[in-house]
Amino acid sequence: AISAAIVGSASAWSTLTMKAYTTISELPSIQIPSQGSIRQFQLSLNDVTVQLSSLGASINSIVLPDYSSAASTPQSFDDVVLSYKSPQEQYQHNNTQFFSAIVGRVANRIKDGKFQLQQQQQDGSSEDITTYNLDRNDGNVNHLHGGYDGFCHRIWEAEMDDQNHVKFTLISNDGDQGYPGGIKITAIYSLVANEDDDIGAKLRLQMYGCLQEGETKATPIALAHHSYFNLASHSSSERILKHVLHMPRCDKFTPLDNTSIPTRKVQSVKDVTVMDFCQPRTISDALVHYGEEMVGLTPKTAEDNVQQIMNDGSTESIFKVPKEGGAADSNLDGDKPYGFDHNYVINRHDDDDANSALRLAAVLSHPPTRRSMSIHASAPGVQLYTSNYLSGTNPPADLCKGNSSYSQWQGICLETQTFPDSIYSTPPEATDEFGKGRCFILRPGGDDYLHEVHFAFGRMP
Repeated sequence: AISAAIVGSASAWSTLTMKAYTTISELPSIQIPSQGSIRQFQLSLNDVTVQLSSLGASINSIVLPDYSSAASTPQSFDDVVLSYKSPQEQYQHNNTQFFSAIVGRVANRIKDGKFQLQQQQQDGSSEDITTYNLDRNDGNVNHLHGGYDGFCHRIWEAEMDDQNHVKFTLISNDGDQGYPGGIKITAIYSLVANEDDDIGAKLRLQMYGCLQEGETKATPIALAHHSYFNLASHSSSERILKHVLHMPRCDKFTPLDNTSIPTRKVQSVKDVTVMDFCQPRTISDALVHYGEEMVGLTPKTAEDNVQQIMNDGSTESIFKVPKEGGAADSNLDGDKPYGFDHNYVINRHDDDDANSALRLAAVLSHPPTRRSMSIHASAPGVQLYTSNYLSGTNPPADLCKGNSSYSQWQGICLETQTFPDSIYSTPPEATDEFGKGRCFILRPGGDDYLHEVHFAFGRMP
């Protein structure tokens, strides 16, 4: 089933890319002693260039023009993805911030590093519910993005073909990272033209998962792409503060406990207005509002924290929740960096394409350069993360592009996904709203997994 799906999609992509003259090439490989070769690829279309690597099936760079330039002025170009100098540094540092890679077997957090799942016998009868224990690599409390040796740290098999796409493949055996069941993962990247526009380009990513042949165990799977974007430039001193974020389909979110685990409630953003991006908001205004309402800072302190970066982007200050904790009902522990790190529910609207499984997750724009990025995905949720835990030293600047020091609020992640900590041991009740975004379970004889996401880059209207 998976091969048929891939072939069908690749054929459709070929038709589009041939019209737009996408170019694709393989760059020099990087040899990792005793681990093999990391392969690198470049795709170009119109004014967009993307570089990929087989380490974590990662996006190494996305280079865009400055669309604010006058027609008579030569355009400048910037790399808008935070990352290491090369996959070699990414491998060397073990990518502690999950830069640019596909994360899994289950993205985001799993409470207490364990989950329960009911397996089935070959005759169809149900076994007792089994508890599976995983790495607690998130503050020694929760499981995060697949653990210490998740998919983002692996060297995937790679192939490039004449249909203008790059395919990465990974095998994960039964027991890998503590998860049951052996699976095969495939990620396909393709760069195609934006509809009705010869400016910019769309990066398509399809992530597939299926059980290995003969596998009798079920397993959860939830893959996500984890790039940190900064449309000003990955090294911009203004960080993401002048960006505008619009999430018109995301009128609900999933509140968190003090360890960033969802409470399994779904809440309207109208009840917690600091979380509301249904109308466009600048990130600077949103972080000031968050500082006041969630962190419990005075309006002046919340404003000063943001202005300090606006006025002096080189500052290495890390702005934290007060030691006594955040505002009432915020569930924010004290002395931790603050910012957005929340899952939003992506709802369908009447004007969405009825023939497409994709929904609009977010539109990110940067008015000074007129760059924009819209994200559509088949996933039910999107994690908004404002790189709160980048510190300027993790990863070290000498390992990053241009010796850049990536600090708090330097990049923004918009990770389309199923909801965090949403593995249900048995199917939820129909009235369970959180359960509608639950983690996918691969079962013998059941459906394969597919998560598709499109990143469309172009010029602001």
